[in-house]
Amino acid sequence: MISDLMPQMKTANLLIHFLQGTPEQISPYPFVPYPSRQNPDGKIYGMEREVPEAEGVPSRTIADFYAALRDCPDIRVHSIAIMRHGKMITESSFQPYSSGCPHMMFSLSKSVVGMAVGLAVKENLFSVDDKLVDLFPEIRPPFRSARFNNITVRHLLTMTSGVKYNEVFSITDKDWVKGFLSSDCLFEPGTAFYYNSMNSYILSALICKKSGTSLVDFLMPRLFSPLGIPKPRWETCPMGIEKGGWGLYLRSIDMLKLGQLYLQHGAWKNGNKKIQVIPEQWVIDSTSNWIPFEEGNRSSGYGYQIRQFPAKDAYQFNGVFGQYVVVLPARDMVIAITSGSGQLFHDSSLEIIEKFFGDKAEPLAEMPLPNDVMAVKKLLDVIDYLYAEPTPKKQVPALEEPPQKGLSRLFHALKGSPKPKHIPSIPPLSKTIPAGDFLLEDGFASLMPLILRSVTNNFPSSPKAVRFSFEPDLCRCTFLCGESEITIDAGLQTNAIRSWIRLGGEDYFIGSSAELTTDEEDRTVLKLYIHFLQAPCTRLMKFIFYKDGHKVFLRMDELPSVKTATEMLFGLVDSGSGSLKEITMEAISKNRLRQRAKEIMRPRVKGTLLSDGLDRPSEGNDSES
Repeated sequence: MISDLMPQMKTANLLIHFLQGTPEQISPYPFVPYPSRQNPDGKIYGMEREVPEAEGVPSRTIADFYAALRDCPDIRVHSIAIMRHGKMITESSFQPYSSGCPHMMFSLSKSVVGMAVGLAVKENLFSVDDKLVDLFPEIRPPFRSARFNNITVRHLLTMTSGVKYNEVFSITDKDWVKGFLSSDCLFEPGTAFYYNSMNSYILSALICKKSGTSLVDFLMPRLFSPLGIPKPRWETCPMGIEKGGWGLYLRSIDMLKLGQLYLQHGAWKNGNKKIQVIPEQWVIDSTSNWIPFEEGNRSSGYGYQIRQFPAKDAYQFNGVFGQYVVVLPARDMVIAITSGSGQLFHDSSLEIIEKFFGDKAEPLAEMPLPNDVMAVKKLLDVIDYLYAEPTPKKQVPALEEPPQKGLSRLFHALKGSPKPKHIPSIPPLSKTIPAGDFLLEDGFASLMPLILRSVTNNFPSSPKAVRFSFEPDLCRCTFLCGESEITIDAGLQTNAIRSWIRLGGEDYFIGSSAELTTDEEDRTVLKLYIHFLQAPCTRLMKFIFYKDGHKVFLRMDELPSVKTATEMLFGLVDSGSGSLKEITMEAISKNRLRQRAKEIMRPRVKGTLLSDGLDRPSEGNDSES
């Protein structure tokens, strides 16, 4: 239909405009900063903790599980939390991340939408067999196919609506509900699987319409508050409706609670009182009658906004870049993971979970195990050396072999591992870096990774200038971006420093570290790592200082890589036809923009030292070690 072709062409044109150097003009609607900071909150709000052995899990198993995640080169885990028998037996973060920090959920948001639909159905706001066109009778496009009229709520839940209007059009359009209801279907609804986040968005819009409130406000008294989950952020569309299929921020603790709720068939215990938060039958329906689909070389199934997991009766809430809640009923276990990996919906984290806790893994005890002080000690040692940094600042120590018997074994465990005394210092190489302002040439450099800019529609000003100063264990990088000065304190040759910075009017929680080294030409090199702690993204900056002392060359990259994310995007939203990718690549070739694409994905910028410096506004940043 013309209504589908036009947005596709418009999207390809916008991608071309992006490559032509005006990314801030990509979206037809402006970026609206979130009004408040999402401060880390480590409180568990009613959840019970236990050591692993108390719930039948050896601490050594957990330690080996953590080590496997840490040592796998294909993934970048940020936080992990595990429950067994309704108790949290471990919760850890890979530095500099914090499990108490709300993290972008991406498509894991869909599973929460599925819970909201179950609550709405319980309150008779609509049924799963209601037809979409009857629920939005006010939207009547001039042309609508007969098969579109057959779409039901159930088809939206199970990704079998076949509607062509997908995620990519959220970039080009303001009214997503109208766009979705003016589209057509790839097939007769209910006859095939086609993953489309706009199905979840329409479910969000439907709940907002029928309840007369926002999705978050609908869920607060019904889901979040009973589970002790603080009011979360959920990004909204230009019309003010929660995006549904993405945009939710949760802590790993909150993720764990939602998985435990489904493991308990929708029941939850508040103190001595047990309540049915979500109808039991809804949980059963959501996690059975799977719609089969293929993902790469794997076969899987899709329920009500939930994916199967390859273990007995198991399933998962799943988001791109490695956001997972895995529910293992046969083990009475829930595992929550946040990450910044480069894969789509399946990465090595899931394979490691299957290896340690799947059907072929060692059985777990149903009764408490004897206390194992040394196993707990090993677990704590592993946790102490979990790093998400591309180049960890500490090496994992070889564990001292403990005594095998009696009080000497216990004393060895309790005294802890001896840690070398650290003396803060300033590396001699810092003296080779001038203290003045380096004026940066115009280009595509940005402190914010491209993936994060694109996902949030926030395109802040590029840095015009930068200067460096050093203190013991600290590198201070001060950037002039537009009319604002942004100071980043980075741990120098040591752990990252957490701080807040403001980009495009919104505050971002970051963890930054730096290291000084030299290249093959003996030039001083400063590597700066900026982790956006509520997102999967890390900005990598490499400053190469010329020996004349007057010039610097800046290379930028990011994790996950833009190339990986771009391929993921085309695969996700292109309806299997490849037409959008073909249109875009043809336009790139025609306009000779291949080199420009490389410059945007991995910016390169030259800088020149100014003799007199720049007039700068007052500094403003908020750091914590």
